[in-house]
Amino acid sequence: MNALISVFHKEGIDEVARLLHHFGWSVYSTGGTFHFLQSHGIPAIEISSITSFPEILDGRVKTLHPKVFAPILAKHNSEHLAQLSSIDSQPFSLIIVNFYPFENALESEQIHDHEFMTEQIDIGGPAMVRAAAKNHKYITVITDPDDYPLIEKFLNQPEQKPDLDLRRHLAYKAFSYTSYYDHLISTYFKQLLDEQMPLFCSFSGRKKADLRYGENPQQSASLYFSSPLSPLNKMTVLWGKPLSFNNMLDLSTVYEITNAFHDEEPFSVIVKHQNPCGAAQAITLLESFLNALAGDPISAFGGIVGFNTSVNLETAQELSKTFFEVIVAPEFAQDALDLLKKKKNLRLIQWPPSPPITQEFRQIPGGFLLQDSDRVPEEPEKWQYPVGATLEADLLKSALFGLKMIKFVKSNAIILVQNRCLTGVGAGQMSRIDSVRMAIEKAAEKTQQSMLISDAFFPFADSIDLAHQAGIKTVLEPGGSIRDEEVVKRAKELGILLILTGIRHFRH
Repeated sequence: MNALISVFHKEGIDEVARLLHHFGWSVYSTGGTFHFLQSHGIPAIEISSITSFPEILDGRVKTLHPKVFAPILAKHNSEHLAQLSSIDSQPFSLIIVNFYPFENALESEQIHDHEFMTEQIDIGGPAMVRAAAKNHKYITVITDPDDYPLIEKFLNQPEQKPDLDLRRHLAYKAFSYTSYYDHLISTYFKQLLDEQMPLFCSFSGRKKADLRYGENPQQSASLYFSSPLSPLNKMTVLWGKPLSFNNMLDLSTVYEITNAFHDEEPFSVIVKHQNPCGAAQAITLLESFLNALAGDPISAFGGIVGFNTSVNLETAQELSKTFFEVIVAPEFAQDALDLLKKKKNLRLIQWPPSPPITQEFRQIPGGFLLQDSDRVPEEPEKWQYPVGATLEADLLKSALFGLKMIKFVKSNAIILVQNRCLTGVGAGQMSRIDSVRMAIEKAAEKTQQSMLISDAFFPFADSIDLAHQAGIKTVLEPGGSIRDEEVVKRAKELGILLILTGIRHFRH
């Protein structure tokens, strides 16, 4: 029986090779793997003894040879075995391969060195794995070191090979491994060339963890990341039990929102069911958190809190007074961390600032949608003021704050904003006027000091009437309705400052 071993990650492979040799297998290997096994006293056979051809081009070509691929791809029938015999070759029964570390290179300081990155792309390894996986009826292919224990199990069987179902499972893992590897390379080139909407778009991921269950207990779930550079893959759980499926959904929203304020004054946001129910920006972190909490203290219970700067002790003291599922920040002061760790059901997460996400995937049955992220900066100088009056300078900061926040509220979205604080949120309603009612109800007595912001145009003037009844004096919306004239006319009649921003912010 013949095995071919060619691995970059060599942990545990000496034990595997020694076991194969003990059971009488011939172990063939390539350059670095061959020298590694030799140094561990294992009588491996260099692959060039089969090919009668040395490694060339700095190791770029060593296994790409008919005398390597024929023994991998041969069916174990009389015709193919006779052809192998005619070239003085015998079939392989086991292939153990893992690849050059392109995934690790993505996290290295040399990621911007294109010459270095291209040298991390494995060619022979994926080719051998795909060939062996195709021929899994006759050959076993192992790419995951976690599967090494299987080898001892099947070596103790009379035929010294796993059954077809297991070989098929290992082939599936092998194809998934090559797919993920190709996805990383493809994504690297896509970003390098700034390809926006390519003809072919790969999407793959590596499992990070199994979750207790999905959105509901009857649903199974796992967490995957499409790259080691994925922002949430960089998070560190400092305290608390494992995260749930729903936690991860909310955390993704927290990440997007805090990232939009990453280089600004202290900012706090509270997210519930992927919608912000409270958010505020202020001179101090404590003030921003208290203002965010005041936006909707009832909905905040059991939510996830995110910050754009280090959490200090005085903020931690206020945080500890309310039940939250998760608190996330770039850093925690040690005394703040010590205090918050006293709450056993709280998770504390730290993540570093990351570049903004530039594109978004949405799954649909049998496929996915790809779009650019909604990150177009607001340009107040292009806003239209159809009622004549203009926005006072001291309100501009709140307007810009609100337009950042509206991007993260599910449509139909209406928010009320005062002094860079969310005072009311109406999210996810099928009718825009229902979202207006909800936001006004949430804001309660704060409506008269708040401006109203809509993610899309008003189809009728009824929302303007509701805003007026609540004492709201300023309304921002993109405009573009066939009834814009009607809406503008009603705003003039009621003395409401109407601002048309020209940019819609749907978030379905």
